[in-house]
Amino acid sequence: SGHGAQTFAEGVKNSCNPVFMEVGLAMGAQTFMNYFEAFGFTSKTGIELGGESSGLFYDTMSEVDLATSSFGQGFQITPLQLITAVSATVNGGERMRPTIVKEISNDDGVVKTYQPEVVNRVISEKTSQKMRELLEAVVSDHNATGKNAYVKGYRIGGKTGTSEKGDRSDKSKRIASFIGFAPADDPQIAILVMLDEPNGYEYFGGLTA
Repeated sequence: SGHGAQTFAEGVKNSCNPVFMEVGLAMGAQTFMNYFEAFGFTSKTGIELGGESSGLFYDTMSEVDLATSSFGQGFQITPLQLITAVSATVNGGERMRPTIVKEISNDDGVVKTYQPEVVNRVISEKTSQKMRELLEAVVSDHNATGKNAYVKGYRIGGKTGTSEKGDRSDKSKRIASFIGFAPADDPQIAILVMLDEPNGYEYFGGLTA
């Protein structure tokens, strides 16, 4: 049946693929690829862990590649890249280098402290503020896909995800996800929940993750 005519805000709340395809088409392949790189999806995050992947993306994009990429399929990224990019979207627009160590200490006190490191600015403060508002509505609107993450008394933002897995040849293999952040007006924490190949009919991220 479809959603009918949607504003961009409604498309985000409803996770409406055609809306994102329209946005991708309006941006064009080159601009899309530039932002994809700026958000860190084509490089390792640099976290202090071995075996990190840089992700897989197109060298050139056809219209079909652009359409599917616009709603989050056709490329491969790591969970760490995803949460880093979403954090940049809502923290004011700066992509940070993730770290697992805040400080190193011994019996004599702190030996070394690790300070937050900005990799690059991806979007403006104004755009980031708008994205926080849009993503909060994904959770606060009782008709939106992220409504199950709503907690009374808390301001939470987030986005659901449902992706076919690998080369998408096996339609039963999916990844369901939800990434949330709080407080929505001044984010301090972000959490990514992913379910690998959930079983049953209700495999969507908004219903499971």
